[in-house]
Amino acid sequence: MGYFLAGDLGGTKALLALYATIGQGYALVREQRFACGGYDDFSAIIADFLSDSSEQPQMAAFGVAGPVADGRVWMTNLGWLIDQEALREQFQLAEVLVLNDLVAVAQAVSILPPEDLLVINAGTPVPHGSMAVLAPGTGLGEAYLCWNGRDYTPFPSEGGHADFAPTSEVEQGLLSFLRAEHGHVSYELVCSGKGIPNIYRYLTEGAGMKVPSGLQGALDAAMDITPVLMGQALEKEGEVARLTLEIFFSVLAAEAGNMALKFLSTGGLYLGGGMLPRLLAVFAPKVFMERFIGKGRMAGILSAIPIRMITTDRAGLNGAALSAFRAMQKQQANR
Repeated sequence: MGYFLAGDLGGTKALLALYATIGQGYALVREQRFACGGYDDFSAIIADFLSDSSEQPQMAAFGVAGPVADGRVWMTNLGWLIDQEALREQFQLAEVLVLNDLVAVAQAVSILPPEDLLVINAGTPVPHGSMAVLAPGTGLGEAYLCWNGRDYTPFPSEGGHADFAPTSEVEQGLLSFLRAEHGHVSYELVCSGKGIPNIYRYLTEGAGMKVPSGLQGALDAAMDITPVLMGQALEKEGEVARLTLEIFFSVLAAEAGNMALKFLSTGGLYLGGGMLPRLLAVFAPKVFMERFIGKGRMAGILSAIPIRMITTDRAGLNGAALSAFRAMQKQQANR
């Protein structure tokens, strides 16, 4: 029996877990959530987690929000540098893998149980076809997977920073509004946790839509305005909130269709991120599919692509754990 460490590190919180290998598989020993704001760096969180354990992990893998280069990633929101070699030396591990967080989610796609997936479009999956993952959260994460002859290999993408392309007059107005502020307008500026406030501001400040009495005060007082807008969208006078979320889902569907075409994801497309399960009350699958397949001559190809929404917040951790386990198996096989 051996032990390995896995983690999912975002801009505000970290989830760490210790696993034990059992035969040809592995099992969770314990896990813990941490608020990143209470620590100076990621290594302090790892040290805190391991201080309560007598087991010494031999391997570790961490999914981290940000682009990874040579095993290192700079987390701008926290001012942290995550360096896999430095962590390996500090905690005396045989190997440490630092993965982009969406790569970790993509890694988990093949092992997610049906209860963690909501079917948006059953489609007709092509065996060993490429797959794509699109995840609106604080930003807009994207990744894809290709079949390597034995299983799927995930690859990172920074496609969320590609140019936003409006598909309606309302979205054209949104683009002009945001371009005046930011210059370059990416899909992330529209289709993410930061995108929802941008859409709302355009509708109220740029398009002059009326804000219902009391809504602005609730928004000003909220740390996260998404649940406030969702609640308002379900109310009789929630027109501006409803339209905000309609635009959000419309742009999400259009970009999902873009990804499906770019990666020809005939094996399936997965929607991830922590936001979407909270927005199910205002999510319209039929409208989403109309926008997803709205690519002219490519509509037939897109309509056959399976689409599933990931409803668990543990996908990133699960993918990191699978990566660590496979690295551990490879190391043992080479001995």
